[in-house]
Amino acid sequence: MNDLLWRCGFIVVVGAFLWILHRFIGSYPAVLPKSEQRSKNIMAALLLGGMAILFPLLMMDWGSPWLDRMFLDWVPNLVAQAIFGTMIYLLLPVLLVTRFFRWAAPDFGLSIKNRSSDVTIFAVAFGVGSGCIAYFTGQSNISIQTLPLEELLLLIYSNAFLEEFFHRGTIQSLLERAVGQANAIVWGGVLFGLTHVGLDVAALGVTGSTVVVISALMLQTIAGWMFGIIYMKTRSLWPGTACHYLANWLPSILVLAVG
Repeated sequence: MNDLLWRCGFIVVVGAFLWILHRFIGSYPAVLPKSEQRSKNIMAALLLGGMAILFPLLMMDWGSPWLDRMFLDWVPNLVAQAIFGTMIYLLLPVLLVTRFFRWAAPDFGLSIKNRSSDVTIFAVAFGVGSGCIAYFTGQSNISIQTLPLEELLLLIYSNAFLEEFFHRGTIQSLLERAVGQANAIVWGGVLFGLTHVGLDVAALGVTGSTVVVISALMLQTIAGWMFGIIYMKTRSLWPGTACHYLANWLPSILVLAVG
């Protein structure tokens, strides 16, 4: 019951910060030019979203057990998982999008330019704040794990960056060119939430509570909307990557640092 109350309260708080970010921090940029191939944009976004839903399920049922048998040492195991992630979340969208839409690096948000320092400050502060709250309350949507420093460093790339590149830099950018800014954020966030369904269903076997699973899916979708607004208002992947990483893994960093 305490876990459920914490989740519901956290959803309300994150939703409030999402509204503040949307209404009062930074400004939305000019809409990206409409694609002349809007239906292809939507199909590409849905294809990638479907791959992102399927890939974690395949990794849980097949990939991770196979890697555990292949690599007894955790270091090459993690590197192999990062390579698989790179193939799905980086190489696949780059090949698809550059092949059909001729994008360059800035179109994916890979730019040092940042159009809103206020949103960047919000992103980092929110990541630190949510990570600290998770640590001090003992409640985390990811779970608070004791992880070695090497793994925490690798997760900057394999978790935060790859997901932001895939969902915001690619899928949301594809959708914005087809259905506009608001719809791109909404549906991009929904797809982001759905990619966690496998993990949420696996958690059902541990908690036995469908309410907890549903609340996790709601929080992940809201997080997708927040990362989407951060990306759109800055036109850069880096603030959202920092926020994503700190929200997920700052609790584990604090466990490593102070116990």
